[in-house]
Amino acid sequence: MNKTAYIRLALLVLVSTMLTGGCRSGLSTPAVHPIAFASGRDGNGQIYVMNTDGSDQTRLTHNRTDDANPSWSPDGRRIAFASNRDGNDQIYVMNANGSGQTRLTKNRAKDVLPSWSSDGTHLVFNSNRDGNDEIYVMNADGSGQTRLTTNPENDVFPSWSPDGKHIAFASNRDGNAEIYVMNADGSGQTRLTKNPASDLFTSWSPDGRQIAFVSNRDGNDEIYVMNADGSGQTRLTHNQVAAGDPSWSPDGKRIVFDLDMNRNDNFGIYVINADGSGQITLINSQADNSEPSWQPRAIQR
Repeated sequence: MNKTAYIRLALLVLVSTMLTGGCRSGLSTPAVHPIAFASGRDGNGQIYVMNTDGSDQTRLTHNRTDDANPSWSPDGRRIAFASNRDGNDQIYVMNANGSGQTRLTKNRAKDVLPSWSSDGTHLVFNSNRDGNDEIYVMNADGSGQTRLTTNPENDVFPSWSPDGKHIAFASNRDGNAEIYVMNADGSGQTRLTKNPASDLFTSWSPDGRQIAFVSNRDGNDEIYVMNADGSGQTRLTHNQVAAGDPSWSPDGKRIVFDLDMNRNDNFGIYVINADGSGQITLINSQADNSEPSWQPRAIQR
């Protein structure tokens, strides 16, 4: 083989290695479809993914019942979600391309709203298997299901902190829905918000310093943010219609959320800067598109 042919062959091998993930330089192809969401555009709720500008919306699940609550794994390779395809809401997991859909919880109660631990080994979720909504945790394969909260009121919307040490959630144990935080083992449950309105939908910033949430303290559901200790509670959106399900971008600069812009419970998906500026539309609200989940980081191929 002459020198020119050898160089060409070496370049082809290098390019092929980079595209298949074998490159040792740390390079990887950009993540595709980084935002997962639920949509009822085809008659019932299914899981979709799209690019961060709203383009290339792709359906991942295909069944006759509702799939909802998508949540990306920390490595971006899997999506946990809830489905009632087997008769009641249970937690499932699938690969990022929709393949390998596997049921994780198996009981007659409702299991919903999964959220991954930072190392991808566990999932926290909601279940009413003991009579009311409580927070549970399990291994990523569905084993070791353990109850974390125990009180006569409802604990909902769990979200695992990026360092894996804490879980934020909402509870109405003090008369109305407020945001709480606890250690990952369920100890040290502490109330963060204190007002006569409802505070729901917890989402940690990637650096763990802030928690985004939804509150109707100003008359309608809007996106707020606060420091992880509950201080500095600040309103970000001013739409005068119901917002929900905030999820941070992996660099912490933006927040994606859903919004009932048409006031008919057909939510669209929007994104704002982390300071509340620059709101743009990713999906309008002509059909029910909601529960966006931003992929934590690029897939390492």
